[in-house]
Amino acid sequence: MEEELLIDNWLLGDWYQATDFLLLNGSNLPKLYQQDNQIYEYDQWKSNDCTIYSAFGAISDLMNYEFSTEEIKEINELSYTMWRKRWNGWFVFKAIDCVRKRWNSKTDLVKEYGKVASYRVDLTDDVLVDEILDKGYTLCSWYNGNGKYNVDFTIDDKLDWSEFWEKTYGHAVSWRKVNWERCIKDNYKWRSYQWVDTNIYKVIPSCSQLVNDNTYFQNAYLFTKVKEDNYEELKRLEKFKTTLNIAMEANSALWHLTNDVKYRDWLHTLNENHRKKMKDIEAQIVLHS
Repeated sequence: MEEELLIDNWLLGDWYQATDFLLLNGSNLPKLYQQDNQIYEYDQWKSNDCTIYSAFGAISDLMNYEFSTEEIKEINELSYTMWRKRWNGWFVFKAIDCVRKRWNSKTDLVKEYGKVASYRVDLTDDVLVDEILDKGYTLCSWYNGNGKYNVDFTIDDKLDWSEFWEKTYGHAVSWRKVNWERCIKDNYKWRSYQWVDTNIYKVIPSCSQLVNDNTYFQNAYLFTKVKEDNYEELKRLEKFKTTLNIAMEANSALWHLTNDVKYRDWLHTLNENHRKKMKDIEAQIVLHS
């Protein structure tokens, strides 16, 4: 049974760039507006494109938009222009970047639905994750699993365990709330076991437990709606915030390295001013989101 249920969608690893556009900790997210409960499912059968499917599946849930087969092929081909190798897996954050840029480049989609922004969320923050999922959002995530993981969720349509020891594959999926229960939405529409749909299955352990037991990775990704006329300003504010964080970290390191008391005082005052500016930027981000 384990061999029959094995998924072979290798990921390249858990990696992100601290300077990526709109790549933030979840605690700094803009105000999240209530979404509906419409869920879109896709089938990646016989492909290694799980990262891509997870990403555009999340945008479908957000925008109530179903991608056509032609659009899916276009997005997949676009990924190969972004340093992805043929017939290979990919980084999740790169897939998020790819799908976001593709959506925002389509004038007709933007005109009807608006642009999207993406954020990195700490999956170990169970309170924040529940807050996001309770509002109807989808979180893109990924895990390292094996045949035991597949058997666990397949036999009763729920994942009961959090640790599965030896890992044999990596796979990108999504988190959703279904009937107020945390669930995984996979990319295998119509998958079933004994006539029970298993593409969406309930998750019993907390997200933090799954991360701490080294099954799920700590980073998850969220798409949000952005008004088109606010997009460039939001982009500027996010880059401003990222640069401020880098500056404060550098100033703090300098403070510990120097023996000059006056220089320490100056660095302290500088970082205090940076923190005040950070609060102002965060307020502006909420205003423009």
